[in-house]
Amino acid sequence: LKLIGNASPQPSCAAEYLSREFSMADVEVQQRFSAATLRRNWHFTSVVFGINHGCATTPLIFATTLLDKDVGYTGSALLYVFTCLGSLFVSVPFVSSLGQRWGLFFGMAVYCLYVASFAAAAAVPKGSWEQWAFFLPGSCAGGIAASVLWTAQGSYIDRHATALVASSGGELDRQQATASLASTFAVYYLLLEVVCKLGASIALRYQVQTWLIFTVSLVLASTAAAASLWVRTLGPTADAASAAANPTLELGSRKPQVCGKLLKATALWSDPSLWLLSLTNLTFGFAAAFMNGYVNAAYTKPQLGAEWVGFYATATALTGAVASHFFGMAARHFGSKGPFILVGSLCFLAIPALVLFVGLDDWQYWLVVPYVLQGCGRAVYESTSKGVFADFFPGDKAEGAFANSMMQTTLAFAFCFFFSSVLPREALAAIVFALAGLTFPAYLQARRLRQRQQSSEKEGSGNSEEFSEEESTATADFDSEDTVELGNMPR
Repeated sequence: LKLIGNASPQPSCAAEYLSREFSMADVEVQQRFSAATLRRNWHFTSVVFGINHGCATTPLIFATTLLDKDVGYTGSALLYVFTCLGSLFVSVPFVSSLGQRWGLFFGMAVYCLYVASFAAAAAVPKGSWEQWAFFLPGSCAGGIAASVLWTAQGSYIDRHATALVASSGGELDRQQATASLASTFAVYYLLLEVVCKLGASIALRYQVQTWLIFTVSLVLASTAAAASLWVRTLGPTADAASAAANPTLELGSRKPQVCGKLLKATALWSDPSLWLLSLTNLTFGFAAAFMNGYVNAAYTKPQLGAEWVGFYATATALTGAVASHFFGMAARHFGSKGPFILVGSLCFLAIPALVLFVGLDDWQYWLVVPYVLQGCGRAVYESTSKGVFADFFPGDKAEGAFANSMMQTTLAFAFCFFFSSVLPREALAAIVFALAGLTFPAYLQARRLRQRQQSSEKEGSGNSEEFSEEESTATADFDSEDTVELGNMPR
C-alpha cells in the first residue's frame, strides 16, 4: 500500500523497499518470540517429529522378517535409492520454496503412506503380487519423505538457533544454541524411537496381528503429521530471503529459479569442509549397517535368539537418548563440540576393534557392549554432528548442507549392505575402523579451513574499505573524460 500513489515506481526503488521490508520482517519474527516460547516450540517440534519418525521407521527393521524376504530387501533398497535421489533433487527446492514448516508436514504426511503400504502388505499373503504392489511404491514414497523431512529439520535447526540467539539478549552464542537444540531433539527422537520399536516388538511377541500393529502406527504417525501444522514459522522462506538479497532484480522477474535450487545441494560439493565433515555420517552409516547386517546375524541371534536382536537394538537407542542429553549439556558448558566428535569416533572405532582383535564368540549377554558403544556413537551423530553442520553452513546454505548429510548417511547404509554380501567380515570391520579413525582428524582439518576462510574474509573486508577510496577517485577521473560513454561504464 505504501507503493500506491507512485505512478510508475522504479524497479530499483521497489526492490530496495522489498529488501528492507523482508529484512525487517525477519528481525521482527526473531524478536517477536521470547526464548522460552522458542524453546517450547522446539520441544513440541521434537515430540511430533519423534512420534512420526518412530512409527514410520519401525517397519524398516521388520521388513525382511514379516514380509517376503525378497519383497523386504527390494523395498529397503528402493527406500535408500529414493532417499539419495530426493536429497539431491527434491528436498532443497521443496523446502526453499515452501519453508521448513511445510517441509516437515510434507515429509511426515508422506511417511504415513509408507506405514500404510507396510500395513497393507502385511495383510496379504507373503510373496503375492499384492505384497509387491503395496510395499514397493510405498518404499519409494518413504525415501522421498525422508529426504524432505531431514532437510527441513536441519534447516529449521539453523533458523531456530538464529532466533534463539537473537532473543537471548547475548546470553547465548550460536555454538551453545545449536548444541542445546540438537541435544534436545536427539533425546526426544531416540526415546520415542525406543517406545515405538519396543511396543511393536512386545505386540509381536504376544502374537497381535501384524496389520493391526501397523494400523495403530499409521494412526499415531498421521496424528503427529497433523500436529506439525502448529509448529511456528520463523522468518520468510529461502525464496523470499533470496529475493530480498537481490534488490537489482525487477519485481516481475522474482520467480523461483528451479535449476538453481535443484543444484543447491551439489553447489556445496566444491567446499572441502562438506566432505571432511562427512566422515561422521559415513562412519555412522557403515557402523549401523555393520551392526544390523553382521553382528546381529553372526553373534546375537545365534547366541541369544532372534527376540534379543530387537531388545538390544532398543538398548542402542536408549543409550543414545541418555548420552545425547549429557553430551549436549557438556557441549554448552565447554562451548565446543570437538571433544564429543572424538568420543563418538572412539565408540565407533571400538566396535570393529572388538570384532577383529578380541572376538565376540561366547559373549552371551555381554554382547550388549557393542550395542551400548553404538548408542554413544549414535548420540554424537544425532545431536553433535547436526549442530556442527548448522555451525558450518548457516543461513541459505543449511538446506543444501543437510540434504548432503542425509545423502552421505544413506549411501553409507546402502554400500555397507551391498558389501555385506560380497566382502568378508574382516574387510567390513576394517572399513568401519578406518572411517572412525579418520573422523576426528577430518573434523579438525575442517575447522582449520573454516578459520582460514573467515580470516581471509576479514582481510578482504578491510581491503574493500581502501578500495572504495580508490574507486571514488577513479570515478572522478571517469567524469573528467569526455570520451567515456555512460552506457559502457560498469554498474
